[in-house]
Amino acid sequence: MSTTWDRRVGSSESVLRVSPVVPQVRTAEEKAPAGSTLTCAVIIPVCNGGDNFRASLAAVAAAVSPQDEIIVVADGDGDGSWRCAEEMGAQVVHLPASGGPGRARNAGAEIAKSDFLFFVDADVTISPDAIGRIRSTFEADPDLAALIGSYDEAPHELNFHSQYKNLFHHFVHQNGSAEASTFWGACGAIRRDVFLEVGGFDKSYERPCIEDIELGYRLRVMSHKIRLLPDLQVKHLKRWNAPSLIKTDMMDRAVPWTELIWDHFIRRKPRVLNDLNLGLSYRLSLITSFIFLAASIGAFFTLWTLPVVVLSGLAFLFLQVPFFRFFRTKRGLRFAFHALAWRFGYDLYSGVGFCYGSFRYANASTRKILSEAFARLDAVALGTSVGSLWGGGIWTATAILLLKGGNDVGSNLSLLGQFFPGYHATWTGGLIGLLYGFTSGFLFGFCFAFFRNFAMRLHLGSRRVQRFLQRARQAQAPA
Repeated sequence: MSTTWDRRVGSSESVLRVSPVVPQVRTAEEKAPAGSTLTCAVIIPVCNGGDNFRASLAAVAAAVSPQDEIIVVADGDGDGSWRCAEEMGAQVVHLPASGGPGRARNAGAEIAKSDFLFFVDADVTISPDAIGRIRSTFEADPDLAALIGSYDEAPHELNFHSQYKNLFHHFVHQNGSAEASTFWGACGAIRRDVFLEVGGFDKSYERPCIEDIELGYRLRVMSHKIRLLPDLQVKHLKRWNAPSLIKTDMMDRAVPWTELIWDHFIRRKPRVLNDLNLGLSYRLSLITSFIFLAASIGAFFTLWTLPVVVLSGLAFLFLQVPFFRFFRTKRGLRFAFHALAWRFGYDLYSGVGFCYGSFRYANASTRKILSEAFARLDAVALGTSVGSLWGGGIWTATAILLLKGGNDVGSNLSLLGQFFPGYHATWTGGLIGLLYGFTSGFLFGFCFAFFRNFAMRLHLGSRRVQRFLQRARQAQAPA
């Protein structure tokens, strides 16, 4: 495949044209970087890739050197687009069922032999010099553990939400700190030995969300260095609309990211940098947006909130001056005002996501505490234990009295015969008492555990809550 870019007359937007041709592999003399020593494994997880994946694969094939690897991980059967990777000779790892990009990337890293791993999403295209740029950066800084890039400023799709979403990401990363605190799975490279040392991506994230951010946090906790390269850019081919944009930003980013932040805070892990979307200006923007909203609602009831409306609105606009200037330069004044309105909405639904994520974390923590405090009793085990103690106690008491002897052996103990027919203070009676004691003790222990578990279930709530508790216990169990 080949890709060409056209400019629309009177517009700064670009159109990606994908031509269905077989990628032409350059000769070793054309591709091999002079004096390079580090090898690269490009890992691409794919499920339903379609034409975007084919364009991504063609771009990777045009960028790799002969000593590098291309590893495609089929995360379930999907649409079968991974078969084109086999046709071009790439290594393909096929996972029988979809388990999320984190697990898929780990599977690709397990078979990689190269010095560093370059993770690329199936809906982005890299530039021909991207791998060479990464290779030279790693060679120049042996202490660098990982690096990330950003989306470019010319998204493939031309609708507003696709342009806004990708340009917003570009703006955030281009203005981020060079010393990054997160990783990025769409365009991120990491030394293979470091990746294996930290345990790879967290496989508990079964859908694309913050598995890359979580990996970056662990890298930072272990004092590894991550660098943001502004000139390492990839082109995003995905089409966004309003529902998918809000759902992704809120449920796949804000909510799990909030839970991750609370986990670091509660467990007193080393503090991570307030970078990218967590910078001071972004937090102030979120606060002013909610103050503006609350004051605007209050203005319907009292005029005293009008000064707050004005002040918070001006504060929001002041904080968004760089954002507005960027979008005005890239897409014009009308687009910039439209983007500014969505920027305000981003603060609102991200704030809701933060509240919901905080609630989910507190709820999960409570369930974890309850599951530890009110663990389910094993009825069979408790019944067996009580039965053994009770039956063994009767047999032991009978045996001691028989060994002591005397004119009246176990007259008081013989009273058990009123409850256990056939029992006498004899050796045979001792065995009968053992059987009776075990049976009655087992029934007592079993019934106690059964009714105790039943009472706890009624006390803690419905079966739905029990399923939550069970999942919490499973999450604590060692893998």
